[in-house]
Amino acid sequence: MRGAKTRSCLLFAVTALGFAPSASASPQDLFGYGGRACAMAGLSGAISDDYAAVHANPAGLSRARDVAFSLGYQGAGFDITRRVAMGAPEHLGQDLSRGTVIGLALPLPFGGALRDRIVIGLGFYTPTDVVVRGRILRPETPQLLLLSDRTQTVGIQAGVGVALPWGLRVGGGFVALAAIRGGVVIAQDSTGRVGSRVDNQLVASYAPIVGVSFEHSIVRSSVVFRGTSVGRFGVTIEARDIGLPLPAFNIAGIAQYDPWQIAAETGVQLEGWSLLAGLTFKRWSEYPGPLERTTERSPEPPRPAMADTFVPRVAFEKEWARRTQRWALRGGYFFEASPLPSRTERANYLDNDRHVVSLGASVSARWRGTTAKFELWSQLHVLAARDFTDGTIEAAASPTITTAGAIIAGGTHVTVTF
Repeated sequence: MRGAKTRSCLLFAVTALGFAPSASASPQDLFGYGGRACAMAGLSGAISDDYAAVHANPAGLSRARDVAFSLGYQGAGFDITRRVAMGAPEHLGQDLSRGTVIGLALPLPFGGALRDRIVIGLGFYTPTDVVVRGRILRPETPQLLLLSDRTQTVGIQAGVGVALPWGLRVGGGFVALAAIRGGVVIAQDSTGRVGSRVDNQLVASYAPIVGVSFEHSIVRSSVVFRGTSVGRFGVTIEARDIGLPLPAFNIAGIAQYDPWQIAAETGVQLEGWSLLAGLTFKRWSEYPGPLERTTERSPEPPRPAMADTFVPRVAFEKEWARRTQRWALRGGYFFEASPLPSRTERANYLDNDRHVVSLGASVSARWRGTTAKFELWSQLHVLAARDFTDGTIEAAASPTITTAGAIIAGGTHVTVTF
């Protein structure tokens, strides 16, 4: 009997270790948020005027004058290859990313000095297949550290924007990512049989977003701070009174991670043109790594020595207006260098520099006090070929691992303004 119990317990633990939920970041950080920002290389904080300002810069919410509701759908496909030494390229299988976007801008109906000055915004991103996805892979398994599951988590954002005198606007809010906490207890029941009890909880991880924008004549400027956003998962497996001394197993790590960052942008608006340039600083050096220790006596998992990065961006928008219709054409480019070193001891973590080109368009029409706007956007991420060395082999004998590929993303949004 005891042998059967032992086998059952071990089988359960091994199964949990093998299939429990690599480190990633949010879709907002990877693509931007909202049809305008995604089409403009992630820039729009200096000119945003709808729900998407909850991410770009909450100060921009104060430009909204009417209640607006938005609904969108977006997706991304990954085509990434890995080649070891002079071997043939192998595709790194990545799931399609698909999700819905919901947004709301709500001006508060104050009068007097506060009239048209305070606006609340809400934004939601929900993957169509999961609530949050994370995967534990052995560190020695070649894996994309920052791209694999970045677009597979529920994200909720809220903010408030306030218009001040002299062209100054301020705003603040938060982003919440889904996280999982749970436990599995293996124990004997009253009949002496070994069973298990599972208790999982879905919780939220919060990070602040604060911003300021300034406009004078044709000049538009914006600075926003986004706090560190972490979506963790953790499941504890504990065996009690089963006749076998087993340590508690901690299946834990980070499913989603955005470093704290400061994004600044400036530009001009003139005769229907908006020309913007920006720079984003990301504090990747504080990244703790994707895994936590499995038991108290387990060795510390390898931690990649990430570097802080700067992301330069440029974008444009051209608008045309005629009576009750408006059209816009948008585009942009940004370059994001990988924060990951080319070798991580005891691990095979992979990542690439990305050149990203974005395009988009919108059309809107007003009828009887209601405006409907339809937006499209697309992005092409070109992953520059990069060489890594196998961190599980002596450096002198380590074969070269080369990764390259592309990501194609796009989406559509419909906004109704009342």
